[in-house]
Amino acid sequence: MATTMLCPDCDKQEGIVPCLGCKKVFCVKHFQIHRQNLSLELEHVVTRRNTLQEYYFNTIVSTFEPTKFEAWNIIDQWEQDIKEQARQIADQARKQLDQYSQQSRTQIEHKLNQITETIQQKMERENFLEEDIEKLTHQIDEIDESFQNKKYYPRIEIISQPIDWNPAIQVKLLVENESINEKPKPPTPPPIVPVVPSKPKYQPSIQQKCYTCGTDTWQKECKCCSHTYCGWHLKRHLIDSKKH
Repeated sequence: MATTMLCPDCDKQEGIVPCLGCKKVFCVKHFQIHRQNLSLELEHVVTRRNTLQEYYFNTIVSTFEPTKFEAWNIIDQWEQDIKEQARQIADQARKQLDQYSQQSRTQIEHKLNQITETIQQKMERENFLEEDIEKLTHQIDEIDESFQNKKYYPRIEIISQPIDWNPAIQVKLLVENESINEKPKPPTPPPIVPVVPSKPKYQPSIQQKCYTCGTDTWQKECKCCSHTYCGWHLKRHLIDSKKH
């Protein structure tokens, strides 16, 4: 004979309807009440779910805007730091370029000043010859031609290296139990790229030292002694040679 179980809610009626959820056996009346209570609990769950969803869309969704994350500010700051480093490196390269440009200008101005000084000396001492005029003209023609051919311009070569920016900054999603305080190593700044110039090739000076005073001169050698003199000492040399 089967064991009789009473309904757990009334302890009077025989339990004949089992609930698969709570494993209790109810009478027909209290089983219906039990199901009604479950329906009320489910409705309460649905109400909470609807309320939570409304709160999410009205309040929480806006907080997921990436620009409101602190990580967004960190990325912006990293970008500014890299730009500043790049600006400093570029400024160094510009200073080097300006230095090489100034060196070339100095070369040209030095040659022009030498020609000017020679002309002034010749005119003051009135000791210029046809050869002097030919040499001065030749020097001026050379400088003029170098301007047209850009010979005096510094020959610059820019050596740059591509930078792999991918590992420089990364966004990592932390997993559970991983410490957020364990900051990754800061990205290595891009290397300073040197500006390497090619050495300009300038024609060596054809000036020679005056045999008497040691100053630079464009005057030809004396035919009688094969020594080179400035205009002043050449004149004195010729006078002294006639005395002897």
